[in-house]
Amino acid sequence: MGSCYVYPWHTLKSLVASRSRLVSMTSSHTSGERTTNQALVSVLIPPGAGGLIRLQARLNHALAGTGPAIAPIPAEPLGIRDAIASVIKADDLGYPIESADIAVVCSTSGSTGTPRGTLLSRNALQASAQAFGRRFGVDARWVIAMPLHRIAGLMILVRAHFNDSPVIIDPSVGGARQFSASTFWATTQSAKRQSLQDGRPLMVSLVPTQIARLLDAGKVGIEALQAYDLVLSGAAATPQPLLMRLRELGVNVVISYGMSETCGGCVFDGMPLDGVEISIASTQDAQPGRISIAGSVVASGYRLRPDLDGVSFMAGQFITHDVGALDSSGLIHVLGRLDDIVTVGGVNVALSAVEAAIRHHPSIEDVAVIDVTDPLWGSLPLAYVVLRNGDVHSNESQADLRRGIQEAVAQRIGRAATPRVVTFVSSLPMLDSGKIDRLALRLQASQDIDQGNISHPGSN
Repeated sequence: MGSCYVYPWHTLKSLVASRSRLVSMTSSHTSGERTTNQALVSVLIPPGAGGLIRLQARLNHALAGTGPAIAPIPAEPLGIRDAIASVIKADDLGYPIESADIAVVCSTSGSTGTPRGTLLSRNALQASAQAFGRRFGVDARWVIAMPLHRIAGLMILVRAHFNDSPVIIDPSVGGARQFSASTFWATTQSAKRQSLQDGRPLMVSLVPTQIARLLDAGKVGIEALQAYDLVLSGAAATPQPLLMRLRELGVNVVISYGMSETCGGCVFDGMPLDGVEISIASTQDAQPGRISIAGSVVASGYRLRPDLDGVSFMAGQFITHDVGALDSSGLIHVLGRLDDIVTVGGVNVALSAVEAAIRHHPSIEDVAVIDVTDPLWGSLPLAYVVLRNGDVHSNESQADLRRGIQEAVAQRIGRAATPRVVTFVSSLPMLDSGKIDRLALRLQASQDIDQGNISHPGSN
């Protein structure tokens, strides 16, 4: 039912150690008089197991302080590789690393435009790994199914370094092949057999889209998820219906919140890790406001962007673009992004809330809601919807479903939030981080309106 790349841990450590000795000799040879703590070296990551071995060797040296800071960059697709490389400027003598304590420059997903390089120190990465270990345990075995150059995949390797955790990589990583339930099941079964032998808990980090595909695959995908002692769902918002279904099936799922600037997940099921402080910029904590995060896991800033540092990193805090609220028990609830709030006829509308309302419809598999400007209303919501069965073909069926979606949003949130246009599509554009590519979707909406494929919401 598929294949997976499995390395006995002692074999993988031997391969990594051999590679590390070669990297160490290469670094000292090529850097000349320049010390390693001044350099930033790119690590080009090919798809699959080869990328894991190449990255882990260099990462271990960077975390131990015995090698230069590294910038993980995917070998493909070329567009992502070149975009990251142009921002990071690794391997360039004219752009030394900002500080000697930086171990990794991790690129953000760039969902709103140009990606950024996040400066992560050894101390921050270690603090994150250790705090995670105190919460969930340090003796886990990890299955990697996330891109290694993004923070979610990278942090699995960081935890493995500090906690001596074995890892198994799914063949889909890095685009080696498409993520599928059958292949992931095979990877999981191999990892589970090893965990049954040595007693290590089995953990995995996935994005909601991957989880939804596993559930939709039926028995194979469900059994794979049930095999894990911990399933982290992060990188994008986990829809409530999806979360409810997972818990009904007995899957031990935990919602992760964090970003590259906080060494990945720093809040789990609403509870911050030890040493992480959450504050809300509102007059009362119970009221929604902008989320700020402080603590030892916070990044040192952005690569070559002191202009951004001045507005994003202030007084030891990272000022996020997210809106949230604290409940009476101190748990943080993330409500959406600042740029997610639009004004429709003088009424503030959270597009994420509109998406959540639409996802409750049983026929909906996925949805993305964006806004378009309108001279009369200011902004108007527009929904792109992926159907669960994909079999709504007739105009009459689509019209009925569209009305049902609009009525559901109006009842849950209000008339101002109702999407004036609901467009059915086969899939949504996605970033490799698992988030919806909203920039691409806005471009698509503009083209659809210009070409007359859909009408402007203001004309409805």
